[in-house]
Amino acid sequence: MNRSLYEWIFPLGIPLSWRQLVQEKKRFAAAVAGITFAVMMMLFQIGLQSALFTQVVAPIRQMRADVVLISSQFEYLGSSHEFPEQLLYSAKGDPAVDSGTALYLGSLPFKNPTTGRARDIFILAFNPAEKPFTNPAILKQQDALKLEGVVLFDRLSRPDYGNISQLLAASGNGVVDSEVADRHIQIEGLFDMGVTFAADGNVLMGRDTYLHIAPGSRGDEISLGLLTLKPGYDPATVAAALDKRLPDDVAVLTYTQFLEKEKRYWADRTPIGFVITASMIVSLIVGAVIVYQILYTDVTDHLPEYATLKSIGFTDGYFTGLVLQESIILSVCGFVPGLGLAAILYALTRKYAHMPAYLTLGNVAIVFGMTLFMCLLAGALATRKLRQANPADIF
Repeated sequence: MNRSLYEWIFPLGIPLSWRQLVQEKKRFAAAVAGITFAVMMMLFQIGLQSALFTQVVAPIRQMRADVVLISSQFEYLGSSHEFPEQLLYSAKGDPAVDSGTALYLGSLPFKNPTTGRARDIFILAFNPAEKPFTNPAILKQQDALKLEGVVLFDRLSRPDYGNISQLLAASGNGVVDSEVADRHIQIEGLFDMGVTFAADGNVLMGRDTYLHIAPGSRGDEISLGLLTLKPGYDPATVAAALDKRLPDDVAVLTYTQFLEKEKRYWADRTPIGFVITASMIVSLIVGAVIVYQILYTDVTDHLPEYATLKSIGFTDGYFTGLVLQESIILSVCGFVPGLGLAAILYALTRKYAHMPAYLTLGNVAIVFGMTLFMCLLAGALATRKLRQANPADIF
């Protein structure tokens, strides 16, 4: 009555499928290695895709808004186009709107304080008296932006802009002098936002500073209008009403719709989504081919034994089940180390590329399902020779 866990799992002893797999240790190791590689690549690709689409909306995720006004020509944050600020004032007059903030977006050359080289950096400008962002570091320091020429620098920007964090720590007065668009600026603080496909770095500045240094900028033209609503109002309903009331120059979206619009641009208008999906399919095919070759060879090697069993009454279904059991064992044995290697790649990606790559239960479940399908399909194909064989032809 007192049966061990092993006896509960394997009441008839070690499964025949396991014995057959480990009989040829080199072949078994090759199969596990192939599946491990496929799993690692699929997990890394799907995690990278999630990280990329999280990264492209990093600035948006820090914006405080229920409803967003954008130009009707808006493509993505890096190509937002301007619209009259008067339309934001008109929207703020709606009874459902609690507050509204204008954002000015653009790319301007930023001078590396150490090397003197200039490289375009993404600018986000606003009225420091308002609160368009939720990032605590920005909220804490934004009063400094009321002084013209003062900016905050994104700590997660590419190293090409200089080690601003180190320079700030080393400076005696907590200020780093640099230039944006050939105009002198003072970096007086840091915040974390992260790079995107459209920007290798970010700088926050006050509206007056932006209008002073940005060529051709106009105070009555804005890039985004961020609206927060009074409690009890539905953003979708308010956005639809404002969109109908305001001129065609502007489009009105809920915050969620705005977020998805940015993701869709990079997924549909660039090859990123296709490349990652194609890489996953290639990894799946490579793994399936390796498993098929291993299992087909295993079936071929054991044909005499299978023929003997078939001659005494064992059916093709029994042998098909045996090979499919081997497929399941291979999928599990290859998935576990592949999961571990993918976790290491994620950690390296976070450390060196500053990308939010994490293992998620959803992605792990998807890749495990794909791995299981890959191995079962390869196993089913490998049994064709056995099903077609006649015991009398083998001896």
